[in-house]
Amino acid sequence: MNPIDYKYELRLGEEIVANGAPVSRQALAVGERLTIGSREGTVRTIEPLLGERELRLVVQLMREGS
Repeated sequence: MNPIDYKYELRLGEEIVANGAPVSRQALAVGERLTIGSREGTVRTIEPLLGERELRLVVQLMREGS
């Protein structure tokens, strides 16, 4: 399986706390847990970006200490 390029958006609640691009990974699924940098989160949405080859990956971060 080929890697997929994602532009990511990290959120705490509805607040965007970080974003970045690109991240190449194997295919991800909504609900999957992952770590970006030192932060753990759950994939909330994956959607195409108009006119770009990357996918937008929205990750809901776990609150520290949870």
